[in-house]
Amino acid sequence: MQINTFEQLNIDSFFIDKLYSKNITIPTKIQQEVIPRILKEKDVIAQSETGTGKTIAYIVPLLQLLLKNRDKILIIAPTNELLSQIYKEITFFAKNLPVNIILLSGGKPIEKQVDNLKKKFDIIIGVPGRILKLVEQGNLKLSIIKKNVLDEADFLIDLGFLEDIKKIFSFTKNITQLMVFSATLSQKTKKILDIIHTQKYSARVNAKNMLPKKIENYFFPIKDSDREKTLLKLINNINPYLCIIFVRTKELSNWLFKILKEKKILVGCLNGSLTHSQRKRSIQEFRDAKIQYLVATDLASRGLDVESITHIINYNLPVNELDYLHRAGRTGRMNDNGLVYSLCNELDEGYLKKYAVNLNFELKPVDFKNDKIQIYFNYKGVKPRFNITELKQKEKIKQKEKEKNGKKKKRNKKR
Repeated sequence: MQINTFEQLNIDSFFIDKLYSKNITIPTKIQQEVIPRILKEKDVIAQSETGTGKTIAYIVPLLQLLLKNRDKILIIAPTNELLSQIYKEITFFAKNLPVNIILLSGGKPIEKQVDNLKKKFDIIIGVPGRILKLVEQGNLKLSIIKKNVLDEADFLIDLGFLEDIKKIFSFTKNITQLMVFSATLSQKTKKILDIIHTQKYSARVNAKNMLPKKIENYFFPIKDSDREKTLLKLINNINPYLCIIFVRTKELSNWLFKILKEKKILVGCLNGSLTHSQRKRSIQEFRDAKIQYLVATDLASRGLDVESITHIINYNLPVNELDYLHRAGRTGRMNDNGLVYSLCNELDEGYLKKYAVNLNFELKPVDFKNDKIQIYFNYKGVKPRFNITELKQKEKIKQKEKEKNGKKKKRNKKR
């Protein structure tokens, strides 16, 4: 059956009205797969492309269940920024409902959070470190939690929260429903899931790591000495509604921010050396379009959900393809168009071509002619640092193995 409405997913009219007020009328693939299973109180491990509405996929059905069974919910996120976004979404959908939500951010005064926990609550949203601190102080009992959500699971692991997650699950003995959401799911994360929960249902949508088709990917072949000059030319050629310029280090982000500020460009900065309030201010100014550009480290590449980001610029290429996927995924959200420009020296170019094959996107070289961007026709480029033909053959073999295993499972079910 083709699903075109949230009514078909058995969402209550109260929440449908809320969705419509945000111009969300047709459920995405991940929402179609996940919402019915959450409403049936099944476990879910959900992987889907960035910008496909994963947060709404669990918030809406959980709130609907909460009104019926009052089970206490714990949502764990990797960063304060993502935490704030989840909190904003959940308070929007819970407005005028008898639902009490507590936010446990890191870097905030713990005394107020302790006071809030003394009151009745239904949902806790927190980062691992602050959750554990409150547990160890005796101010939070996780044994009362019945439903648990891990948002951006891979990022939680990448940021070094593995041991914290294990500790948290050692205190949550009465969980009846586990929900895990991520744009990517690494082998390491899958092993953790096996440890923390043995009975799980996996709803995998677009499980292969790939970019949405509406994101166009370009790169400028450059020398390192021309990186700054190329960026300024690029900025003069584009007029994004909002654009993130990604760099690799905090030091570089601070330096580039100052350079662009001196050029009278409406720019902000986001990196891990800023305080929580400074990061929050930068994100809000960016969200409100008070600044047009945001120079950021990969802190912004995961979970940062800002509407109307039209362009991404990789001042430095990320060190792996999944980081490229997350960076590029800040644009082209909810089926919008998006543009990604990468500044590449010879070494970068070889790796970027590898990312393009593995993430299944077309990569186009561009250059400036009379200071205007144009496609670089007949570009030979540097020798790839891997064998593209071999990679494609491996991909075909993997696909055939998946199809073969799928047929085996069907045969076993019939028996």
